[in-house]
Amino acid sequence: MSSDRPTILTEQIGAVCRITLDRPERHNPLTPRCIRELLAAVAGAEADYDTRAIVIRGSGRSFSSGYGILPDDIEPADPAPRPGLEGDVEAMLDLGTGWARVWDCTIPVIAQVHGNCLAGGTDLALHCDIVVAADDAVIGFPPVRSMGVPPTNMWLYHLGPQWTKRLLLTGDTVTGAEAASIRLVQASVPATELDDYVLALATRMALVGRELLAANKRVVNQGVELMGRSQLQRFAALNDAIGHRAPEARAFNVRAGEVGLRQAVRERDAPFEANPPASAD
Repeated sequence: MSSDRPTILTEQIGAVCRITLDRPERHNPLTPRCIRELLAAVAGAEADYDTRAIVIRGSGRSFSSGYGILPDDIEPADPAPRPGLEGDVEAMLDLGTGWARVWDCTIPVIAQVHGNCLAGGTDLALHCDIVVAADDAVIGFPPVRSMGVPPTNMWLYHLGPQWTKRLLLTGDTVTGAEAASIRLVQASVPATELDDYVLALATRMALVGRELLAANKRVVNQGVELMGRSQLQRFAALNDAIGHRAPEARAFNVRAGEVGLRQAVRERDAPFEANPPASAD
């Protein structure tokens, strides 16, 4: 996917920095380069004293389809894969360290979610302070069916144990409206209203002084830390690396090599589509 074109776009709207993932033809995969550029943009906005809030969104049809794991997603400047289990653990820990820079950003960060927000896309969104979704967004972590566990696992702190298990033990997805009803996201609105709603929210936050925004955010984040967020992330990274070596994960990787990732995913998901979840009504 090597290109001189940046993977993100940034714009300043008053005291709000809006960052847009900009690979719409691929549903905005979070490639190593994209993550680097995104984190640099967040750090730049944080360093600008006149910026008081950040919005992260995606261009095209999706927020983000997940991590970029295709061969074309790796560029010459990307670090070489580290061998063995320990190398895999270190790579997963590095993901958590990167997303923690969003979580620990001094000023508020809002994820504006539409279309697909899957796998790695949820890692990014759930490290933001607030998630606002389009009613028809699709949110989930389907790779738990065949590849591992969420490497940063912020689900528990948003959903509690039962809903987290309900989604991560099936790989099922929820719509934005459903996500709002179970409090995975703070709000959902019609897709046509999403841009205006999120920008208005960020602008409203920016009416508060920067030091007060930082102080209030710090207190809430520390509360989550006291619940064990950082330690759970390390544990999740280890178990994701172990999960990569499960028989089902190895078989999936072999099949993806034979027929391509997209077809392997179709085959993996077919039994779930043939047996939809029962309605709770």
